[in-house]
Amino acid sequence: MRSTIVATCVVAIAMIVGAVIMLFMLHRYQDREMYKSTGTRSYDIAHQIDQGGLPSVDPELLSPTTGIDIIQIIDNNGVVVASSPGATQEPISSVTPGWWNTQQVDKIEIAGRSGTYCGQVTGAQYDGIGYNVIAVVSTQAYLSGLLGTAAILAIEFPVVILIAGAAIYFFVGRALAPVTRITKQVSAITSSDLSRRVPVPSTDDEVTTLAVTMNTMLDRLEQSRNSQLEFVGDASHELRSPLTTLVGILDLADDTDSAIDVETVRTILLPEALRMNSMVADLLLLARADERGIPLTVDEVDLDDIVGAEIQRLRSLGLAKVIADVRPIRVIGDSDKLLRAIRNLTDNAAHYAASTITLKMNTNLSTATIEVMDDGPGVAEDVREKIFDRFYRHDPDRGRHQVGSGLGLPIAMEIARAHGGSITVTDAPGGGARFTMTIKTETTVPTSTEPARRDDRPAPLVLGKAITGAPDRLN
Repeated sequence: MRSTIVATCVVAIAMIVGAVIMLFMLHRYQDREMYKSTGTRSYDIAHQIDQGGLPSVDPELLSPTTGIDIIQIIDNNGVVVASSPGATQEPISSVTPGWWNTQQVDKIEIAGRSGTYCGQVTGAQYDGIGYNVIAVVSTQAYLSGLLGTAAILAIEFPVVILIAGAAIYFFVGRALAPVTRITKQVSAITSSDLSRRVPVPSTDDEVTTLAVTMNTMLDRLEQSRNSQLEFVGDASHELRSPLTTLVGILDLADDTDSAIDVETVRTILLPEALRMNSMVADLLLLARADERGIPLTVDEVDLDDIVGAEIQRLRSLGLAKVIADVRPIRVIGDSDKLLRAIRNLTDNAAHYAASTITLKMNTNLSTATIEVMDDGPGVAEDVREKIFDRFYRHDPDRGRHQVGSGLGLPIAMEIARAHGGSITVTDAPGGGARFTMTIKTETTVPTSTEPARRDDRPAPLVLGKAITGAPDRLN
């Protein structure tokens, strides 16, 4: 209704302005035609007088015609010496423009006639005698036509405006009907049911774009909600295992009224508690990364020292042979976070390496690269993106591979992103997996950054993201 009122007012104003302009142009045209017809006639008569005097004037030129009502020829003494039939014998104008000059006259009133007259006076001369030829026309007919046109417009305009308002109301309502349907559908969508979508009209206009955009947004919201539910389920499942162990042993000790021996504390209770504590810390770190980016304590870092320390740790564990190619690289970043990311990558390699782990370092003008390779089963191409999703696990028997929480690689990726880089997975030379971590070397990293997200994953609503599937690898 508001759109209809505004549009109708605009149409009405446009029509009124157009009518005023039209009447003004019509008035100008009528004036021009009146002066043109009278001027032409007075000029023709004056020309004949100049050629042969009054006797040479064609009587037909003195007859009133369309556009000319009265003609008078007045001499120097102000005497009407010739006129149109039925014209008054009193001069109707005292204007004397001079020989062969023309002057317009208007608002002339003639005794015995209504209305006013206008026309032109042309000067003539013959045998030393001057004459003034006056040709005038009544303005009443022109004024009546102008007023009649204005009256017709005044009658037609309200009807036209009403018709235009009705048409605008109909078409605006028809154009906004899809918006109304979209509004009703969106109002009916609840947080517990995000599967519904808004109708997309076939008009291929802005409303269609709005509907498509809203459906895309609803897709993202549904994916985020599903990811949230999956994340909560996965987190609950991961935390349930150590909690079950702790509660079971404590319940047993309570039921039997017996003390828990130190060996049980060391071998079962403490490892499970530490595992649960580490998992909660990982979840909190990822939650902060999702909200504000991983907080960094920035300083100059000798990256080769961090990698060298990891190499010594791996060799001391004796899980696999370690081959290293370390070179001095200094970066701007958080040494603790970088150590954690590299350790997560090396732990992942240690889980899957058959016999050898290889670490290589490279640098160019702006980035540093760390490659962690193993000679294990490798990573299938279809899951190389998924292994960086939180709680991504695979169910088949992993043999000697220990079960992790599924958070190590996602944390490493977030740390790399916080340092302006990323982590990619490819095949290692000779088989196995190669994880390549790149970070900026010269860019000062802010203390809080918003992590970049892959376009194929919805932004999480809670602590993290969960993608179901069957991964081949686990950190």
